[in-house]
Amino acid sequence: MPTTGANILKIRLIGHMVAMTPTGKNILPAGARRTRGLLAILALSNRKPVMRQRLTELLWSKRPTDLARASLRQEIHRLLDVLQPFGTEIIDIGRHTLTLRPDLTSVDVEDIYAGGLGALDDTVEPEEMLFTDLNGIDPAFDQWLQTQRARFSRHIQHLMKSDQVSPDSLVRILPSCSPSDKDPMPGDVGPETPPPIARAGQFHVQPNDSLSAGHFPLKNGAPALETLRRLSDPPATGPRPQNGEGEGDSQPPAPSAKVRSLSLTLMPIETKNPSLKTLADELGSVLNVMFVGSDAFTLVISQPPRDELDATGDWIEALRGKQIDFLCTGILHSSVKGNEEHPALLLRLIDVQNGGEMIWTVRAALPSGTRQNPGLAAPLLARAVLSAQWAAILRHARHLLKCSIQALAPDQLAARALVTLLQAQPHALHEAETLLKFAEWLGPNQPLVAIARAVTEMTRANAFLQGDYAASVARALAAAQHAAVLSQHNISRNFLLAFVYCHIPGYADTADALLSPFKSNDEDTDQAWFAPYRVLQALLALVNGREETARNLLKHYRISGNAQPLSVAMDPCAVLYLFLADLPTEAVRIGRMVAALYPQLPSALVYHLVALTTEENGAERTAILARLSALDPELTIHRVMMSNPSLPAGARTKLATALHLTGLPE
Repeated sequence: MPTTGANILKIRLIGHMVAMTPTGKNILPAGARRTRGLLAILALSNRKPVMRQRLTELLWSKRPTDLARASLRQEIHRLLDVLQPFGTEIIDIGRHTLTLRPDLTSVDVEDIYAGGLGALDDTVEPEEMLFTDLNGIDPAFDQWLQTQRARFSRHIQHLMKSDQVSPDSLVRILPSCSPSDKDPMPGDVGPETPPPIARAGQFHVQPNDSLSAGHFPLKNGAPALETLRRLSDPPATGPRPQNGEGEGDSQPPAPSAKVRSLSLTLMPIETKNPSLKTLADELGSVLNVMFVGSDAFTLVISQPPRDELDATGDWIEALRGKQIDFLCTGILHSSVKGNEEHPALLLRLIDVQNGGEMIWTVRAALPSGTRQNPGLAAPLLARAVLSAQWAAILRHARHLLKCSIQALAPDQLAARALVTLLQAQPHALHEAETLLKFAEWLGPNQPLVAIARAVTEMTRANAFLQGDYAASVARALAAAQHAAVLSQHNISRNFLLAFVYCHIPGYADTADALLSPFKSNDEDTDQAWFAPYRVLQALLALVNGREETARNLLKHYRISGNAQPLSVAMDPCAVLYLFLADLPTEAVRIGRMVAALYPQLPSALVYHLVALTTEENGAERTAILARLSALDPELTIHRVMMSNPSLPAGARTKLATALHLTGLPE
C-alpha cells in the first residue's frame, strides 16, 4: 500500500512523468525515455513483482531476446544510478523480477486508486493523460500505455460521483475499476457499439430515432437497470439487487444542486465616429436577436446604464454581482481597405465570473455597402455569434470538469462531453460517450444535448473510429434534425445540419442552402477566423468541381485548434482538402500542426501522411506511419475511402493514389 509521510521519492505519472525528492528536485533525466518507461511499468504494477521477460516484451518487442535482455540490464543500472543513493532500497532487484518497494515511495496514480475524491483533488487536473511524454518508445509499450490510460480514465470517472449518494441509488453513472484490472470488466462501459439504426448507405433517419431504445434502453420511463449498471460503480456497501428485485419500481432521483444556466449581456456597440452611430445601433440589434436564438444563455437585456457602471469604479465587479457570466462588447470604427474606407467591427467576449478575462475576440472589415444596408453584415455577425457561443460554452464546461456529475444539468453534461471529446484520445471518446448518454437520459429535449450527439457521431465517423460510417452519419443526422426541431432560432442548427449533409452523397445543394446565413458576397481574408465555415465551403467547392474556389477559401486557412466542438472532426479534413485543392505546401504545414495537436487521432495522422506524399521526406513519413500503426493496426485504405463518400470521382482517385503511397494496408 502506498505510504505518505516518510516517502523519499514521490513519483508522478499524470502529465509529464517526474520523480521528486523531499527537496522538490526531479531526479529523472530529460532524456532516457526507456529508463522512465521502466520506472512507469514498475510504478503501475500494484507493488507486485514484474517479470524481466515482461519488461523486455514491453520495452524492446522488436529486438531478439538476448539483445533485449542485455538492454534491460543496462536500463536497470541507469535507473539505479538515477535513484542513488537509495536505488536498491527503492527497487528490489531479483533474478527474474523487479519490484518497486512501497515503504519509501509514493505514486500519484496509486494514491488515487486507493483513495477517494480527496486524493483526486490533491493532484493535477484529471483530464490530463498519463505520462504524455512517453509515447513512441515501443509499439508494445504504446499498447500498454493505452490500456493503463483507459483503466485510469474509468477510475477517474468513478471518483466523479458524489459521496453522498446512497448505496441503492442508480445515479452513480460512471464505471469503476480496481487497480488490478487490466481489461474492462463486465460492469464497465466497453468500446462504443452503436445500434444498427441505419444500414450502410441508408442515411436518412427520422429525428426521433436518435432517442430510440437502441440508443439508450428504457425501462418504465428510466434507463434500464442493467444499462445504468454498465455506467455505474458497485455499491460502497451491501450487494446489488439480485434476480431483478426492485428493478421495476426503482426510479433514479433527479440530479441535485443544479448549476444555474449561463447568462450573457451585450453592451451597446460603441463608436467614436458620429456617422457610424446608426449602424452601430443596427448591428447591436442584430446581435441581440441572434444571441436570443442561441438557446445557450439567459440573455440579460436589462443591463445597467454605462454611467452606473462607470460610477462603480469596477464595472466587471458590478456585472459579477448581478450573476452575469459573460459580457459581449463591440467597437465600430472606420478602416481603409484598398482605396476605400469601410467600417470595421471589433467584438470581444469577456468571462465576467473568472477575473474579467477576455476569452474571444474578432476584428473584421464589414462588407461594402453596409452603411446603406446593415443587413449585409448579417452573415459575418452570424459567424461571430456562433463562434462566441461555443467559446463561452466550452469555457464554462472546462470550469465544470471537477464538479460532481449530479450537480450538472443535461446541457452542462453535454457541454462537458464536448470538452472531453476535444481531447481527441480514445479514452476521452469513451468518457464523452458516458457523459452524453446520461445527458440524453436526463434531458432528451435539450438542444445542446442533441447537438452534442450529432458532433460526437460525426467526430467518430470522420476520424475512422466507427466501423459503419453510414450508420454513424445517419445517427448524426437524426440528432441534428432533432436539435433543429427543438431550437427553431439557433443558428448553430443550420451549421450543424450543413456539416452532416456535406458528408452525404447527393446533398451538396442542401448543405449549401443551409450555409446561406453565413455566406457573404464580399469575402475577406480577415474573416478566416471562422475555420469551420471555410472547411465546409471548401468541401462543397471540391464536390462541385470548383477547385479554384476551394483554393481561395483555404489559402488563408487557420486551424481552429479545439476552439469549436467540431474541431476534432474538421481540422484533419482541412489537410485533406488542401491536398485535393493542389496546395501541397500548405497541406504539409497544416498537417504537421494537426498531427501535433491530435497525436492519437487516426484521421490527423492519415491525412498528414497523404500530404507528405508530395514531399521527399521519407523519415517523417516512416515515423508518422509507425505512430499510426501502433495507434490503429487495423486501419486500412478501404476504411479511409469509405469515410469520404461525398468526394467526386476525381478527388477520390487522387486520394486513393496518395493513400497507396503512404504504406497503409489495402
